[in-house]
Amino acid sequence: MTYLYWRGRSLWSSYPARHPLGIIRSTDSKSEIARCIAEGEKAIARERLIQQDRKFFDRIGLAQVPEQESKVYKPKFWRLVGRYWYHHLRFQKSGANERFHLAHCLKAFGGMYADEITREAVETWRQEMRTSGASVNSVNNRFAYLQAVFAWAAKESRPHLRILTSPATGLQKLPGAKVRTFLLTQEKFERNYALLREGKRWPNKKPSKHCTPWMIPPDPRFALFYLALWETGRRPLEVSQYGWEMLHEQEIDGRMIRYFEVPPGITKTDDAGRVVISARLWQEMTRQAWRTGLVFLNAEGQRWKHWSRHKRKLERVYGQDAGWIRDCRRGFITRKCEVEGRDPYHVRMQSGHRTDSIFRRYRIGQLSNQAAIFAEDFFTRSSQLAKTG
Repeated sequence: MTYLYWRGRSLWSSYPARHPLGIIRSTDSKSEIARCIAEGEKAIARERLIQQDRKFFDRIGLAQVPEQESKVYKPKFWRLVGRYWYHHLRFQKSGANERFHLAHCLKAFGGMYADEITREAVETWRQEMRTSGASVNSVNNRFAYLQAVFAWAAKESRPHLRILTSPATGLQKLPGAKVRTFLLTQEKFERNYALLREGKRWPNKKPSKHCTPWMIPPDPRFALFYLALWETGRRPLEVSQYGWEMLHEQEIDGRMIRYFEVPPGITKTDDAGRVVISARLWQEMTRQAWRTGLVFLNAEGQRWKHWSRHKRKLERVYGQDAGWIRDCRRGFITRKCEVEGRDPYHVRMQSGHRTDSIFRRYRIGQLSNQAAIFAEDFFTRSSQLAKTG
């Protein structure tokens, strides 16, 4: 039985598995083909001898025949990015926008070998970006991607592909980063929600066929999606993928509870969870004409992916005081913990946070919350306040 076969001009072997022998014929002459086949038979004979020796040593309980030493894994930085980009881009706020920061890492270190990137080179790269006018937040984001690439390379399950050294070791983020402390309150949300749902007309302007009467056109579909972010406290990328088939109902203590059974494939933490639907959100959801597929759809019948134009609508009317998508998540946690006094553990179950560290960062207490501890009815509410931590 022959184990040799041709793929184009290359000679391959099917023993013990399909792999090329590195034998390529230059012409189609019979002598050239016979020479290549003879070399292939010799290669198969060597492989068969190695297999037989390995079985013999295994049978008598001795060590196996030492295999040929594999080549030293010495990848360039761009190869590491290509291997692990899925891990450190998938869970970002917007992968399409975040790739802009990753491109700076590739431009600076893409052509260098990973083990040749030094800590001094990374620090010089950061200072050059600051000199060229990049903000501290941008520099830290780009540096975070550099850290992520080497961090995932160190977690590699295959030992021969694992890289244990990182040029980012010992380097901290640059100080002076801008911290967003804006809090989307209930009043500001209701103002934004009404604007998105009902729109705003041009003042003192009659409609005509040449000009639309709307300064801000209404968009009830996006307003419903905006309401869902506010009521659930979940990430927009996750909420946009909620389907009607995830909807479940259960009666608890005489109340009908409706919730989404979220599979692990669409959550950031890869953990399945249950997201309770508030009465207000359920009332708005049931006004829709469809009951199959995705719950929150745009005008084209697709899930929501881009909403920058809606952000410009709010900023056009309210300026920087408008707030935005990410503020719904912070506003949900602060409202439930600081204003309503709910148990942070239960709020974390609804918002989908895995750890308490980032959860505490979202709780923005105000002076009114601090003054509430000296209220006259403090002792009557002590049991409830103790749950807020």
